[in-house]
Parts: sequence; C-alpha cells; structure tokens
Amino acid sequence: MQASVQPTKFFPALEGLRGIAIIAVIIYHNFPYGDSLFGWLGVDLFFVLSGFLITSILFRSVNIDKPSAYFKKFYIRRALRIFPLYYLFLFAFLFLLPALGIFNNEVSEYQEDKFWFIFYGQNWLFTNNFPETSHCLNHFWSLAVEEQYYIFWPIIIILLKKPRYLLIFLIGFLLVLFGFRSYIWNAHYEGFNYTNFYTFTRFDGICIGSIIAILSIQKKEFILRHTASIVTGLAALNFIFYFANTSGNLPYLAFIGYTTFAAMFGILVYELAYGNANWLKKIFSGNMLRFLGRISYGLYMFHWPVHYFLRKPLFIFFNDSLHLPKVYNQILIAFITTAISIVFSLISYYFFEMKFLRLKEKFQ
Repeated sequence: MQASVQPTKFFPALEGLRGIAIIAVIIYHNFPYGDSLFGWLGVDLFFVLSGFLITSILFRSVNIDKPSAYFKKFYIRRALRIFPLYYLFLFAFLFLLPALGIFNNEVSEYQEDKFWFIFYGQNWLFTNNFPETSHCLNHFWSLAVEEQYYIFWPIIIILLKKPRYLLIFLIGFLLVLFGFRSYIWNAHYEGFNYTNFYTFTRFDGICIGSIIAILSIQKKEFILRHTASIVTGLAALNFIFYFANTSGNLPYLAFIGYTTFAAMFGILVYELAYGNANWLKKIFSGNMLRFLGRISYGLYMFHWPVHYFLRKPLFIFFNDSLHLPKVYNQILIAFITTAISIVFSLISYYFFEMKFLRLKEKFQ
C-alpha cells in the first residue's frame, strides 16, 4: 500500500501573519492614505506565505507519494480551497448582475474580457489593458499570479526533486526575471504596465517564499546564522536602487523593490516557523490575527467590492447628516465597509467554503 503524506506542520504564527497581510491590504484599498502606510505590501506578504507553505507541502509529498497521487492530491486540494468562492464571484459579477441589469457600468468591461478571468489571466489583461470604468474586481489580479504559480511549480518540483537543484533553479529564475525587467524598462514599451500586475514582476515574492521553504529543509540554520548579513545586503540594495531611481527614473519597486521587501518578509516567515523568538510567535499567534488569517481568502475577495459599491452612498449620507471633515468621513466609511466584509467573509467561510474544505480530508 502506498504511504500517505503526513499532514504538513501547522504554524499558528503564520496564520496570524496572514491576518497582518489582509489588514495591510484593507488599509491600502479602503482607508485614506493607505499607500503611505505601505498597505500595498500586504499582497507581497501573501505571495511569500504562499511560496513557503505550498513548497513545504509539495516537497513533503514528492518524496513520499507516487507521481499520480502527488499531482492528484495537490491540484484537487487547491481547487477545493480556491475555485468555489472564486467562481461564485465570477458567476455573480459576470453573469448574474448583467442579467439583472444591476451595476452595468461597473461590470461591463469585465463581461467583454470574462475569459481572462475564467482562466486566471486577468493580471496579463490588466498589464496591457487596465479597465477604465470597471474596478470592483481589479484586486483579482493577485489571485491570477498565485494560480499561475500553482500550475507550474508542482511540475518543476517533481522534475528536479533535490533541494539543491530547486535552489539553483529559483535563484537562476530570479536573475532571469531581473534581466527581463531590465530589458522591458530599456525598451520603453508604450501601454505596457509591467510595474504592478505583470507575472514576471510579482513572482519574486512567491520565489523567495519557496527558497525559504527549501532552505528550511536543506540548511535549517542557514538563515538564523546569516540574518545580519542578509538584512545588511537587502538594505544596501535598497539604498543603491533608491538613488538609481531618483537619478535615472528607474522603476525601483518593479525592478528590485518588491524583491527586497519580499526577502525581508521571508526572514520573518522563517523566524515565525523555525526561530527561537517565542515572544514574536506569541504576538502573531494572537486570536484576533489568527481569526482574520483564517477568513483572509474570503475577506480579500469581499473587502474591495463591498467598499467600492458602498463608499459613495455612505459618503453622501454621512456628509449630509454628520457634516464631518472629508477624511473622517472616509475613515468611518472604511471601518463600516470592513466590518460588513468581515460578516460576509464569516458567512462565506462557515456556510460555503467549509463544505468544500471538509472534502480535502479525502486527499491527505
């Protein structure tokens, strides 16, 4: 009889870190001055977490299961986690609302490009043709990046298998990405927004999360021994490219900024998983953070459409009734729409998503 993969170790602090990631994303999208508070880094933190956790799962499975079981278990379990709510959203926004004649302007462009969403290619669509009037599903670009990773990474792992070869591949791939981005920047392609949504700009965080997972298998103490050197090197890179950006108009974030931030997140992920800082683990294992981390998938999907559709009527209502300064009005609206999104996410998690999550137990 074929051996079954033992359940991957659960890290409560990483669930809390996922809670931090969704808080950052919500601050960026819903609250005023969210970009100044570095809320946009929440997505990169999600990418690093995904790379670390998925690689840990796959590497454990590839060394125990037959290839057929390896692929079957991974893809079915991922599908049960991701597809139900994702395609429910697509059905609602691409088919149901248009059929009912509701929010036509907000979903019209998505209708024209629905196949990009159905096959997880919307980030490539946004790179070349960002929606002008439809915005309520724009945050789905990051889901496409992750899904593209889920498709190809299991294949690469089973082909290379050994941690050393996988590390060489990932480091080489990152170098290729740097070179490719440099070429695009020098070529000055018009209308090609590669700085925000492009797969080969945003894959770095997932690659770094994967590297952290492999190092934890191959050389578990490596990062702990070299943390100071890694942080110093990343700081130097940030310093160099910051000045390159100010003098030469280099797209700093797209070229190296996302990468260095992701590397810092990678060190934090490693510390929370395998480090000795128990006080840090205790902070990130708090009940509230873990609660938000548990429902973060649904909350990511709900938070922006809820805020997008409610912000204007709520602003008019509060402006007329409370006469608050604009920024206070915006903060109040952000808290209200976030609370509503949490309620929707709770309902979704316990009454919809859990029905599919329970099926994952059949594919341990």
